[in-house]
Amino acid sequence: MKKNTKIKKALIISMVFVLTFSLAGCSLFDSKAKVYSRYIISLLDINYKNVSKDYMTLTGVSQKDAEAVYVANMDYQAHNLMNYYGVKEVDDGTILSEFYYLAQSIFANAKYEVKGVKHDSGTDSYTVQLTVYPLDTLETSYDKVVEYIESFNARVDEGDYNNTTEVDYETEFAEGIIDILKSSVDNPGYMDPVTLEIPIKPSDDYYYITDEDFLIIDRDILYIRENPATTETTAGQDDSTDDASDSDPDGETTDDTSTDDTSDNESAE
Repeated sequence: MKKNTKIKKALIISMVFVLTFSLAGCSLFDSKAKVYSRYIISLLDINYKNVSKDYMTLTGVSQKDAEAVYVANMDYQAHNLMNYYGVKEVDDGTILSEFYYLAQSIFANAKYEVKGVKHDSGTDSYTVQLTVYPLDTLETSYDKVVEYIESFNARVDEGDYNNTTEVDYETEFAEGIIDILKSSVDNPGYMDPVTLEIPIKPSDDYYYITDEDFLIIDRDILYIRENPATTETTAGQDDSTDDASDSDPDGETTDDTSTDDTSDNESAE
């Protein structure tokens, strides 16, 4: 097998399974603007940092259910990282576990803040102005990863892995990626801030943000350089590619990203 130096961009899928626990909530004891601001931050805190106190207060979920939100998101992010670097899950779960812990370390540094809440008195609607500071972990390690993949490919060409099992091959490749990323986690940096306007959706006794708006936030939490999909070939056999994405006549690849239709996720007013 050979790893292409082009790194695959993680596919973004629906986060409904991450947000399904935000259906129940408490009454509003503060102004709507303050509560909506707290709700957005608490939603991000539980998903990326496992900070659950305010999220539990505002949504009424149990500690167990709050932790399930975090676990589901870290599992999702771990799979995204594996997909981004073209790592296969071919063992008993060891590789996934390592990427899970790596995701925890990366997203613990997530940075965001509410800059304000706009109120339209005519429609009585609220929009939270959220500033996100995209983590640069993947960007600062990008050149090192490309260099590592090129070196790995050179060893493939030399026949170093001709008698290696797929599990050992994928494990060695994955561990090299993980080691590079770990070196960047301890000194997190951030790209230019991105300001988003997230509308709050009231519905009877509940308020919520849509899955689509959560995905918009999620895409800016960690900066990902736009790249065509990675390809894999089998060493010692042929150079045919097995792309997960469609290719155009010029050799460029395009990702088909689909989002499942999901129910909105709410918190009680």
